[in-house]
Amino acid sequence: MKVSRKELFKSRFLKHYPRLCCIAYGYVSDRADSEDIVQELFVSVWDKNLDDMPENEFAAYITTAVRNRCISFLRKRTCDIVPIDGRQVSAETMAADEVHCSDEPTMEERLEAALATLPTRCRDIFMMAKLHGMKYREIASSLNLSEKTVENQMTKALKLLRQYAAANSFVVTVLVTIILSIILNRE
Repeated sequence: MKVSRKELFKSRFLKHYPRLCCIAYGYVSDRADSEDIVQELFVSVWDKNLDDMPENEFAAYITTAVRNRCISFLRKRTCDIVPIDGRQVSAETMAADEVHCSDEPTMEERLEAALATLPTRCRDIFMMAKLHGMKYREIASSLNLSEKTVENQMTKALKLLRQYAAANSFVVTVLVTIILSIILNRE
């Protein structure tokens, strides 16, 4: 018996939604925004008929897509200006007044660049552990992995982030080191 598209979509939504919300929350640090990002991703997947991919490809696609959507969300948010009256006005709409976003990367963008050097699974595990405060046991359970695999991925993430910091300019190195020390000392 062939499963209908609607049933397949629903099962994939239920399977991946919590994990994707965790990933998104790691980037945007707001539950409502992370849920919106993931829900909009699934709407896009439905609209573009991308839900018929094999499971491996689908999981990889939506993981990358949610990360990219979070980066776009953060870029847009850092380019928003909030005037004294409380209305949000984007820099684009204020261009006539010569208000522009800086071309200099923000702290979030620099951190994102450091995290982007990590392989997808490694980054997801790192963010679940350090940004969400999840225990290795909880991560292993939610991702169907062994605790040892989670531990190995964390070791790999820290090694790669240290290498990134060492290979980049002094300012970026200091910034990433400070942020990583804050994240690592949350436990």
